[in-house]
Amino acid sequence: MGSPHPARQLALPNLEARPITRAPLAPVGAAGEGGRRTAALTSCLTATLGAPLVVSVTDNRRTMLSIRRVGGVRHVRLHHMFADAPAEVLEAVSRYLAHGDRRAGAHIDAFIRANHDRIRRAEASQGASLRARGDAHHLDEILAELVARYAPEAPTVAITWGRSGTSQRRAQHRTIRMGTYLYDAHLIRIHPALDRPWVPRYFVAWVVFHELLHHVTPAPEVGGRRCHHTTDFRAREATFHDRERAVEWERHNVRRLIASRDL
Repeated sequence: MGSPHPARQLALPNLEARPITRAPLAPVGAAGEGGRRTAALTSCLTATLGAPLVVSVTDNRRTMLSIRRVGGVRHVRLHHMFADAPAEVLEAVSRYLAHGDRRAGAHIDAFIRANHDRIRRAEASQGASLRARGDAHHLDEILAELVARYAPEAPTVAITWGRSGTSQRRAQHRTIRMGTYLYDAHLIRIHPALDRPWVPRYFVAWVVFHELLHHVTPAPEVGGRRCHHTTDFRAREATFHDRERAVEWERHNVRRLIASRDL
């Protein structure tokens, strides 16, 4: 399942929350609107996250909100819908980025759903590249069940089967990364080797559950490095109803999965 690249980490270490003062945004159609809106967003987020901070307003087709650190600078990217967001939504964005606040994440998710018309066309375009319906297992159904049971407060996350095939370099390493979570894309990717009739559904659900926890569990910075598998993460992971059975199945079948990964 593997650890994602630190540059894609969304959660930041806990920072002292401070009151947020939102600068007024320019009206639609005004000259220099984009620059003023970006400046207003920067002012709002900096009040909580602190400097140095770079904010970019995007029209990204997949990522509505992301943050990463380059050196000592935090780079925040937000979909342009947030330029018109009310103060309470921007406060939720700040709390989510600063603390991984789950209630704030749910508030943001509701705002994105309410403004879905701004990204619907782009999502239709991107949808063709995502494949959640497999030959043996349907990831969208598995993910929906897991979210409902374990993380109903989770912000929206996409899921897809990864690409088949291999490279010579990968073929030399007899391992398999069964799942990954892309923080900047809010996307879970599952290795297609698991889309086999002989792979039990509960094991696929176990892998998806692990990646879902990366989506909903903050990864603090410890000693200058991101800690993705925290005590909280492991505690939530242990609540999976078929955990022991899934771990046992993997122990007996991992070699078969590796052998079939490039077929």
